[in-house]
Amino acid sequence: MTARRASAPFGPSDVDPDDVRDEACSLTTPSRVCSPGEPERNDTVDLPDVAVDPSGGALFGNLIVIVLVALIVLAIAWIIWYWFAGSTRNAQESSEPDVDLDEAIDGVLAGRVVDDDSPPARWRRRAEEHAAAGEFRDAVRCRYRALVGDLARAGYVDEIPGRTSGEERGQVRDTVGALGSLGATEASAVTDSFDVAADAFDSAWFDTGAVTADDLTRFTTAENVVLGALERGPGRRLAGRGVR
Repeated sequence: MTARRASAPFGPSDVDPDDVRDEACSLTTPSRVCSPGEPERNDTVDLPDVAVDPSGGALFGNLIVIVLVALIVLAIAWIIWYWFAGSTRNAQESSEPDVDLDEAIDGVLAGRVVDDDSPPARWRRRAEEHAAAGEFRDAVRCRYRALVGDLARAGYVDEIPGRTSGEERGQVRDTVGALGSLGATEASAVTDSFDVAADAFDSAWFDTGAVTADDLTRFTTAENVVLGALERGPGRRLAGRGVR
């Protein structure tokens, strides 16, 4: 038996289904647009992805390494210079002439104490640095220590850190008289001038008042009298030391 194909109940139609849909939409919802419009244009421009160049970070890291190496080299150079400068100063100080004392006073001066770690030349350099900076109080203190050091090397006092100026005045007075190497006038000038220098030192050390350039000048004037007399006496260790 041959099967028969069922035909459409209403037969073929020439009506477009899309037209039917649009007509129904317009009759039921006249306020709406039934046909979809064209999609909106997107004017936004997508920027391309920018890749970060890793070489920039590497360059910065290399720069930091170079700076650190330069700082280390400068620090090493400064340490070498400081050590060399200190060695040069010590060599200059140790090369200062040291003339023997006369035999007439060798016995009197045999037990004199000298601070070889702080030579007078070093104290005077410090005094000059302080004076140049306007620090006259420290300049007077340093020049007094230099003066005591010169007196010790000439055999007139013991250079003992911590001693008072009163003890050093008394020892200068006793040794100048005991040695008898200076005339009465010169001996008196030495003790009087040392008293002036010691007074200036005490004032710079203990007093709170200002210490001026005039105070330093008075000290150096008294100092020169003392050292000038000692250079002419039998304790000639001061000769050639460049004492001013």
